[in-house]
Amino acid sequence: MEITAVRAELLDVNCYAVAAEPGAEAGPGDDTADRECVIVDAGFDCAPDLARVLAELGWTPVAVLLTHGHPDHILGLPRLLEAFPGLEVLIGEPDLYRLQDPASTVSAQLAHIVAPLVGEWTAPEAAAVSGTEPFTRAGLTIAPDPAPGHTEGSTLWRVSDPHGQGDAAEVLFTGDVLFAGSIGRTDLAGGDGQAMERTLAHIASLPDTPVLPGHGPATRLAHELRTNPFL
Repeated sequence: MEITAVRAELLDVNCYAVAAEPGAEAGPGDDTADRECVIVDAGFDCAPDLARVLAELGWTPVAVLLTHGHPDHILGLPRLLEAFPGLEVLIGEPDLYRLQDPASTVSAQLAHIVAPLVGEWTAPEAAAVSGTEPFTRAGLTIAPDPAPGHTEGSTLWRVSDPHGQGDAAEVLFTGDVLFAGSIGRTDLAGGDGQAMERTLAHIASLPDTPVLPGHGPATRLAHELRTNPFL
């Protein structure tokens, strides 16, 4: 698979776009044109940069996978939906309520920052995802993996490409659950330290893959198991 990313203005959220390798049926010159992709997370004001990058690549997004419902990961949805009409929005079912009033689901300090950015917010239509049943979008196999702790509905998105090899075959998008060298906080509304411990134990049992977090640099799961003090 191929992955590109931009960073959103609010709290430097990583917003990714992922496209599968062209299948065997693709002919010469078809490897970059008119390819579908999925977006992971919708940080505030990410739409202009993503639209520019995707236009350069010739990619068309068909879905947005939200790792969780905190404002810094969802406030870009209105402009993304404006830029790409018909875009499907997917979020872990326990976090679906967070799309209704983003400023009400964070600490008072962060709410003070978020409130001016929300404006006349209208909750976008979104599909609530529960369970771990894989599905296919844009030629990619996408497996949701519930990961409560940072929020109730935090979700790991395990994305694999049937035509990829090595590190291009599968990646793990961790949102604010796991970072390079750290983990997400559990002291905000909906956070749960014990749930996070169970989630981290589950992550430790997963096969080694590249890890693409919601903030900060990419890493590998094997590296985090060796060096991350929380694992």
